[in-house]
Amino acid sequence: MPDLVVVDTSVLQKANAPITVSVREGSKFARRPELLSRIRRRELRALISAKLLAEYRVQVSRPRNDFVRAFFELLNDPNHAIPNWCRWSGQNRSHASKCRFPREDYHVLRTAVYTTESTILSEEHRMLVTDACIHRNLRVHVIDPTV
Repeated sequence: MPDLVVVDTSVLQKANAPITVSVREGSKFARRPELLSRIRRRELRALISAKLLAEYRVQVSRPRNDFVRAFFELLNDPNHAIPNWCRWSGQNRSHASKCRFPREDYHVLRTAVYTTESTILSEEHRMLVTDACIHRNLRVHVIDPTV
């Protein structure tokens, strides 16, 4: 996985559960906070845009655990997060459409299209099935971080 990632809101929402008991290592739930920890440790850098940040704030209005709280704090740190919003040319829009990338998630894709290869981390099936096509045309992988 490239070190530049865009965390889809679906992953962040599912990582936002209160952690009151120990989490079974290797479980899908455990992989989500681990992903956020990798960003904190600078193993991964998050690409972020104003639109994606606004969506995070609406969908995850109240962080319920320290991992999500820390993730929101890291988004303001240039060592952890890179602001990005690609120019949405007709060619990019055409690629996204032909790959059947969900139109309602174009803001996630625009955040991910960068000067180097990047990865969208999502658990949404409609985005995941576009991986090969989107990567071939826009150099962006779409993967499920919990598998």
